[in-house]
Amino acid sequence: MNKRGLALFICNSFIWGVPFWLTKYLLTEFSPSTIVFLRAGIAAAVLLPFTLHSGDFQKALRSWRWVLVFALAQMTIPWGLASIAQQHLDSAFTGLMMTAIPIIGLFYAFSSGEKKVLTRQGTAGLLIGLLGISALIGLDSLKSQINLLAVAMVLLSTCGYAYAPRVVNRKLKEVPSLGAVSLTVLITSLAWSIPGITTWPQHGVHIRIVIAALVLGVICTALAFWIFFELIKEVGPLLTTYLAFTNPLVAVLVGVIIAKEPITVGILVSFPLIVTGTYLALSARAKTAFV
Repeated sequence: MNKRGLALFICNSFIWGVPFWLTKYLLTEFSPSTIVFLRAGIAAAVLLPFTLHSGDFQKALRSWRWVLVFALAQMTIPWGLASIAQQHLDSAFTGLMMTAIPIIGLFYAFSSGEKKVLTRQGTAGLLIGLLGISALIGLDSLKSQINLLAVAMVLLSTCGYAYAPRVVNRKLKEVPSLGAVSLTVLITSLAWSIPGITTWPQHGVHIRIVIAALVLGVICTALAFWIFFELIKEVGPLLTTYLAFTNPLVAVLVGVIIAKEPITVGILVSFPLIVTGTYLALSARAKTAFV
């Protein structure tokens, strides 16, 4: 991985570790539908003036079919599922569940005939990460601390997250990043506009809620997705899915330190396994060609 790729990876790791907690916080005032609508709508309001002026939005429209596929896989469906699930799950737990994304991404790669996508060390890293996921779900479910339906919704969302980078790499690589992102958030905001508006709270909201929504829309969406597209173009889709290993580590720290969420047995056991798996998988991928 070159210096630019590493810098993009580190930035996205931190920025995308925060939305799990912000979503959980916003759920105290808003419905899941409203949160998705706000997140995408704020990002669209920020990006559209720039991309319309530059012509990037118009260029993205030429590939609207594949942008739509990306939107459904990366935002429209997963954000809804994850937001609904977080009504029943802690942000740290939800974040750690995202470590399933590289496993699913590897499955997509193999099913597409990409046989040499990992070294033995990288495969070992993924298996250790999978063991960490299993420990997280299994140990906490034994104590009836999690809602299994909510877990299933999060896992389903990871399938979309794992597929979306492949769409960018294969079909949207020549599309301007900001143009594609602005069209994607516009599609998502329109899709969730009716349920988002109809479930809007009847009372006023605290300024802290407003600030949280702005951070989620501007920094964690508009800025983060521009970085995300640039990262995919720099290092490829498979390595990009390893954000699912680093984002959750930030999510756990934010959940425990800021949100005062409990440290469960599942988190204690799975956390070191995920860290180890991340190191092995990333160091192995750094020595091989990217998909």
